This record gives sequence, structure tokens and C-alpha cells, in this order.
Amino acid sequence: MRLLKHSSFLAVSLSHFIVDVFNGQIGILLAVLSVPLALANSTIGLIATIYAISGAVSQPVFGWLSDRFGGRWTTAGGVIWMAACFSLAAVTPGTWPLLFLVVGSLGSAAFHPPGAMKASQMGNLHMAGQAATAASIFFLFGQSGLSLGPAAGGAIIDHLGLRGLLLVTALGLPIGLFAAWALRGETAHQPGTRAAPRTGKDEIESQTQWVLFSLVLLVAGLKSWSQMAITTFAPKYFHDLGLAPTIYGAIVAVFMGGSAIGGVVGGMASDRWGQRRTITLALALSIAPLYFFPIARGLWVYPVALIAGFFNGAPHSVLVTMAQKLIPGKAATASGIILGFMFTSGAVGVYFSGLAADHIGLMRVL
Repeated sequence: MRLLKHSSFLAVSLSHFIVDVFNGQIGILLAVLSVPLALANSTIGLIATIYAISGAVSQPVFGWLSDRFGGRWTTAGGVIWMAACFSLAAVTPGTWPLLFLVVGSLGSAAFHPPGAMKASQMGNLHMAGQAATAASIFFLFGQSGLSLGPAAGGAIIDHLGLRGLLLVTALGLPIGLFAAWALRGETAHQPGTRAAPRTGKDEIESQTQWVLFSLVLLVAGLKSWSQMAITTFAPKYFHDLGLAPTIYGAIVAVFMGGSAIGGVVGGMASDRWGQRRTITLALALSIAPLYFFPIARGLWVYPVALIAGFFNGAPHSVLVTMAQKLIPGKAATASGIILGFMFTSGAVGVYFSGLAADHIGLMRVL
């Protein structure tokens, strides 16, 4: 954890934490709003899809802007934007909270590409090239936010109502300002010299890189679908079973906590034993716990959720650093593409999961 002594790495990590604390509220908020607004499962899935896609398709654009002009203001501005939008969602009546939630997702889109790029850079500079391990620590903060967010949000809403969410959003401003200060040295990347003429061998290598990049995107998208289906619909599923927001918030928190731990273990394993082996083993071992997650009852649901989250989250940082290496010199753009694709794939999958749930039930879908 010596990386945390560097203010820039600490800033992007704390920013990742609070951004994903906000993102972690979506399932809880939609479950709570489903009663007064009479939201069907398909509608919940559609809103979650719109939220994720609006925060996904723009990530490559923000990645390109960060590669071109530096990531200081996209990082800090994204945090502050989300804090403002989620604050408005907490205090406005009617269907306005849904609009502010969707608009707030652009803050997440602005933050993630430069944040992931900076974390990998710090790993290469200060950890002898262990970019995946550094990225896994960065993503640990985000996954911790996704874990603690539902638990904190569920408990706060239980006791204070939606306006209690302001206790969470109040953290966004100081963290965003700290990021702006810590990244004050970030400038636009200087253009390099003119590239040498491409040879036939270069073309073949380039085609191979894009094939591998597409495969990485596919694996990342499928992994993301499983995670988003659980974080979006598990609250509604357990809500329908009669559990309180505090309980199903804790269940999702355990799942995302397992994902956070798995992400760090996966990053470290990748730097030691290889990327392909880590990804293949982790995803294979995730199948059984993901299957038993909606079936488990009582206290058994917590260890099953923990194990499912662990193996589902293990390949996350590995996939992102693989993507960065496959597009040399454009790490933020590569991060924006793969993270955006993850969110988009998960969002589209969640929408179809919602449609299916209205016909065959949430248990079967999960």
C-alpha cells in the first residue's frame, strides 16, 4: 500500500471510492422508488440500463479528452458532478430523481478513464511494472464504495428517508477538490514524433491486437452482466421476499465486498502467474456460487454472496490493464473503451433480464 503515500494515487483512489458509493445507490434507490412510482421490474431494468449506458458510451470520449488534455478536471469534475446530481435526486419530488440519477452518471463516465490510467501509470512507475496490482488497489477503492454504498444507503434511507442521502453526497465536494489539488501537475500528453512507415508485419500485429482487444471486451462484458444483474435486481428480489432495505443492502454489500477482495487477489495473481490463467480460473469458479446466490436462504446467503463476488470480481483489473497494453500510448482511451463496454454490456443485459423477470420471475433470471 506504499502507493497511497503518493497524493495523486490517493486522490484517484478516494475519488473512485466516492464515485462508486454513488453508483452503489442505484439498486437501493430504484427499489425504494418502485413503490411510490409503481415501477415494474422491466421499468427498473430500463432505468438501470439508461443510467449505465449514459455513463458508458461517453467514457471513450472522456478517455480521449484525458489523453489529449490531461485528466485533472475530468477526474475532479466527475466527482463533484455526481455529488450535485445525487443531492438533487435526494430532495426533488415525483419522477425528477430518476432524471437526476441518469444525468449524474456522466460524472462516473468522466472519472473512470483518467482514474484507471493514472493508477496503472503509478504501478509501472513505483511498483516495478506491476500495473495490474496497482490497478487492483485502485479498483479495490471503487469496489469498496460499491459494497459500502448499498449498506450505508439502505440503513440511512431506512431511518431518515431519501433526504438522508445528503449525508453521503456531502463527501463528494471535499474529495473532488482534493483530486483537483493533487493532480494539479497533470497536463496534456505531448505528441510524439512522426511514426515510421508501417510494414506488413506491423499490419498483422495490429490486426492481432485488435482481435485480442475484441476478445477482452467480450469477456469483460459478460462478466459485467452477471455483476450488474445482481446489484440491480437482488435488492428488488429480496424486497419482494419481505426483507428490509437494511438487509438487502447488506447482502449486496457482501457481494461487492467479495468482488473488491477478489479484484486485489486477481491483480496480484495476474502479475505473478499470468493474465489468461487468472481470468479463466476465476470466471470458471464463479459459476456455482452465482447459481446458488438466489437459492440460498437465511445466513447462507452471505457466504454464497461473498464467494460469488470474489470470483466474479477477480478478473476486473486484469482485463483493464490488458486493454491498456493493447492500445499503446492511449491508456485513458483504452480504459474508457473497456470500462464503457463493461457498463454498456451489463446495462443492456440488465434490461433484457428485467424483461425476462416479468415473465419467468427474478429467481430464475438471477
